[in-house]
Amino acid sequence: MKKLFTLFAAMVTFVALNAQNVDYELMGFIDPASQEFSEEMHISMTDTLIIYPYIVNNGPDALANGDSLLFNISVAGIDLGYVGWSTAELAQNELLDVNTGWVASIGLFTAAQMDQYVGYIGTDFEVCVTLATQIATDVDPSNNNSCVHVYRGTTAISEVAEGEVNVYPNPATTVINIDNAEGAQISVYDLSGRMVSNINNASANQTIDASNLAKGMYIVRIANGNNVITKKVNVVR
Repeated sequence: MKKLFTLFAAMVTFVALNAQNVDYELMGFIDPASQEFSEEMHISMTDTLIIYPYIVNNGPDALANGDSLLFNISVAGIDLGYVGWSTAELAQNELLDVNTGWVASIGLFTAAQMDQYVGYIGTDFEVCVTLATQIATDVDPSNNNSCVHVYRGTTAISEVAEGEVNVYPNPATTVINIDNAEGAQISVYDLSGRMVSNINNASANQTIDASNLAKGMYIVRIANGNNVITKKVNVVR
């Protein structure tokens, strides 16, 4: 098992450069089927385990040339070590822009490996990720951690429960849909706290035009009486 886990250790070279101040935030994990945030993953006994953490750099700086963005991963409380991306790799995929969110894809185990180590991780376990930078200073490390619960051999319920507020797609491009929010006030804010859209007395299946919004992360606030729900939505181009 130790030999397997050492495959995830990243070799890093320290480079002298001007310190950058960044705020990388791990927003959570994306369900590849729905393309929405989810705290659970349901995979079959024959599926490979791939996690999709969603990351955004809130700034003020981008990662400097020569630095790396690192992911420390643990499964069922067992530390696997680091994987990571260099600035060259991030830049190649246009992932360095401040306030631009992106979904990483990290393959962890094949089905055969999970079967081999079922005594360690079982079929019901948590995968946790912590972000770090090689050199830059992360000004708010409190938002660098997130976990997703993995269930093997169980089937997820894909339908949204009746009456549950649903905000989609995420990421969005031209429109944001909000289901089951009839009569609510829906407000959309950018990360600076500026309201960019507001709807009073929403319909049951409300749409919000996102075509004129700048790319980046937004907060959707749905208020109906004393009930308030907030959702994070990324707008991409």
